[in-house]
Amino acid sequence: MIAYVLFRAVAGVALRWYYRDIHVEGIERIPRRGPVLLVVNHPNALVDALLVLWVVPRRVLLTAKATLFGNTLLAAALRWFGVVPLHRASDGAAAGSQPDPTRNRDSFRAVQAALRRGGTVLIFPEGRSHDEPSLAPLKTGAARMALSAWETGGAAGLSVIPIGLTFERKAAPRTRVLVQVGEPIRMESWEPRPGSRQAEALTAEIDAKLRAVTLNHASSDAAARAARLASAVAAVLGDVPAIGVVDRSLAADIEMARRIDRLAPRLARADASLPA
Repeated sequence: MIAYVLFRAVAGVALRWYYRDIHVEGIERIPRRGPVLLVVNHPNALVDALLVLWVVPRRVLLTAKATLFGNTLLAAALRWFGVVPLHRASDGAAAGSQPDPTRNRDSFRAVQAALRRGGTVLIFPEGRSHDEPSLAPLKTGAARMALSAWETGGAAGLSVIPIGLTFERKAAPRTRVLVQVGEPIRMESWEPRPGSRQAEALTAEIDAKLRAVTLNHASSDAAARAARLASAVAAVLGDVPAIGVVDRSLAADIEMARRIDRLAPRLARADASLPA
């Protein structure tokens, strides 16, 4: 526990030194007690896990791709910290072997045990870190973990909570980060649509919840255009900043970008005869 607290403190110092502002919204949606499965988008590799560790006011059990455990020193450090390895089907395909259906049995058991103890587990359901302007297709692992922990009993009150991480420019120092905690999926009241498979249905709902707290664009060019337009519109419509305030919050720009995204399809279908 002391090691975790120390590591979390060091991570916080490093993050606040590198990024100019880290704004957090919706942290009150994470309960102080009871089992929680955090599902987080994955745009910035190790930094994503550090942000969650620092922001979430509970001890978090991390999961990580099993390939990281191939390095002896790194594997020792990860095991010492309690990180649970997850074997991806794509790793076996890259190695030219057929995926073993039991490859994650022990890892799933570790996650289920943590949830039954009322713990908090972090998983990146995209399965990889990437630079795409939208969420990658989600794997079903997070949903299967939640369903298994809930159905086998012991994880009463389990919540699946989405967290969206948005970076102004993730590789640039002194830039801004927005951490948004979305609406929880409470397993005690969740029901799949009739005729649907539970894992796929829950994965689809997780996807929808994550998209509500992330930016998702069709292409990098569309993302860049939306960012420029959102910044310009927010500057025009927003309140005049007080003396000494350099800029608006990143949250304001991102919310404007989301509104522009929702409006764009309607504008494309607008009558061309309408005056400009």
